[in-house]
Amino acid sequence: MIIQPNSIVYDSENQKYNVIEPLGNGAFGYVYKIQKQSDNSVWALKTLPSNFPSQEQLQAFINESSMAINVNGENVVKYVYIHDGDTYPQLPPYIIMEFANGGTLFDLIEKAKKKGEFFSNSELLNYYNQLIDGMEQINLVLVHRDIKPDNILLNEGVIKISDFGLSKIVHDSTRQLTFKGFGALRYMAPEGWKNEKNTIQMDIYAMGITFFELATLKHPYNLKQDADMHQWQQAHLFTTAPSPKTINNSLNTTIAQVVLKMVEKSVGKRYKTWDEIRRDLTIQDIPNTENTTIIENMINIRLAKDNSIKEQQLKENKEREERLMFLNIINYQYSNDIYNPLKGFIDEFNSRYTQGKIKISGLGSMDSDEITTKIHLLSGNVLTIILKALFDEDFVRDVPAEFSFPGERKRTFKRVVRPVLDNRKVLAWGYLKEHNNKGFNILLIENPEDSTYGEWYILKNKNSGFGRTTRPEPFPFEFNELEEEIQLIRATHIYTTEVISLNLQEFQEFIVLNV
Repeated sequence: MIIQPNSIVYDSENQKYNVIEPLGNGAFGYVYKIQKQSDNSVWALKTLPSNFPSQEQLQAFINESSMAINVNGENVVKYVYIHDGDTYPQLPPYIIMEFANGGTLFDLIEKAKKKGEFFSNSELLNYYNQLIDGMEQINLVLVHRDIKPDNILLNEGVIKISDFGLSKIVHDSTRQLTFKGFGALRYMAPEGWKNEKNTIQMDIYAMGITFFELATLKHPYNLKQDADMHQWQQAHLFTTAPSPKTINNSLNTTIAQVVLKMVEKSVGKRYKTWDEIRRDLTIQDIPNTENTTIIENMINIRLAKDNSIKEQQLKENKEREERLMFLNIINYQYSNDIYNPLKGFIDEFNSRYTQGKIKISGLGSMDSDEITTKIHLLSGNVLTIILKALFDEDFVRDVPAEFSFPGERKRTFKRVVRPVLDNRKVLAWGYLKEHNNKGFNILLIENPEDSTYGEWYILKNKNSGFGRTTRPEPFPFEFNELEEEIQLIRATHIYTTEVISLNLQEFQEFIVLNV
């Protein structure tokens, strides 16, 4: 049965409620105004999804729901009854809860935006302390996980936090997109993006962004309306929140400091308890002295410096993470496309040959700039595969300026000049080489149709006859030659180079010839 106006629903004591009218809909389902038949009291009902992915997920939801029922306080929405879909099988899952008649905190912020008026410091402190009181009561029992202005209601001017204890409704693998939704991505703590354990400090971060919005009527990261999940992730991980005082200069310095500490990226620097936040908000109550104005200016200067330091640290963190991700992708491709097939080939030989074993070294660290594989053959020869990841900083070169004044020495400027093959950037390069320096080069080239993974190529190099070179054939260019030689492929030169797509038979041939 679908719940709709004129439906009858029940609580745990089988008392009847008339469904009056819809109030709206949210991430889980519809919200209705309902009236208890026995005393005509007004309540709210929220429908919940009925398609739990597994019995385990259903049980997790039931356990968390029973905890949520125990949350009490003036600044939280009181849950009266949570129906899991079994007690009244003709009805879907739903929650009967306290009714709030004043809209949401989101509505309140939107009204202030339209008027173009910031909330006063006293109004903000009133809202903040109510939110702190409510979160303390919730966190005594559970972690909310989905704090945002849409989930904070108002009733006769009193703040009521809702939607706690509902995170187990949706399967963990889809929670970010379904339960969390794009609204909640705006409030997700950095550690939440890394799938770390839910903690009170995640709630503090999300509430810190809510505090910021109340203080400035803006989100600290202020992305476009159509920003995607990746953009929000990057903002939460690597973008510094500005001081709210730079947006609302009437804000007192105490509030600015508290909000910034709530949205610290580092869990170690963020507040640990709601009481710490409450206490720090009272700093503004310290009586003014003749030094107060000077000290306020000092604090503002320090806050600006702190922000500058954070921005630099986050920039470095982002560069490190991007570098590590790049290395992991290259290592994955090498492992999947070259190393594992070669190891499988060697393992099959070893399983059939009883007089000895070919040995192949392990993969080594996944975050190393250089991958080295040694293959020890039965003949005593050793094949060496080395692959190096390429980064922009490795190719900063002095490039001649296009224009110089008459009589002026030719000017140059610094520029990144990445090696390319057929106008495609080289992501990594290396070689396979045997004891007498025979071998070939290995290149990983960007794929124009895939921004994540590259394409493998082999360079088989030989003497062209235009010079006096007598290198063994085929031979690999050394690392100190590759940057120049790759530019001369297909040119008239002392060497000729055949460019072919990755072919594992080329690797196997060297093993067979040297076994």
